Amino acid sequence: MKAEKRADAAARTAYLLRIHSYLDIAIVSMWTASPRVDVMLGMAEASLRGEGPGEGDEGTLRQVRALAGEARGHQAGGDSTAAMGRMRVALDLLALHIIRLSGE
Repeated sequence: MKAEKRADAAARTAYLLRIHSYLDIAIVSMWTASPRVDVMLGMAEASLRGEGPGEGDEGTLRQVRALAGEARGHQAGGDSTAAMGRMRVALDLLALHIIRLSGE
């Protein structure tokens, strides 16, 4: 049972780290005023679709999805600073969840 729990935690961590990377790339693209900001935001949002491999992550993912949606709205409205702020909160929220997961 312990090995199965470790394997589950490893799969969940890998899944969440992939999402973390997409969020980070989107933030960097906003910071550098890249012409591909919309593409990067789309990639981050796409990585958040569907359910993760573990049941314990859905609450955090729901919050991250909401923040990414808010960021998309701010970016579309021309407020990249607010968009970056929302994405940064989403990134930090996810990072804290990953840290908690690694302690299980």
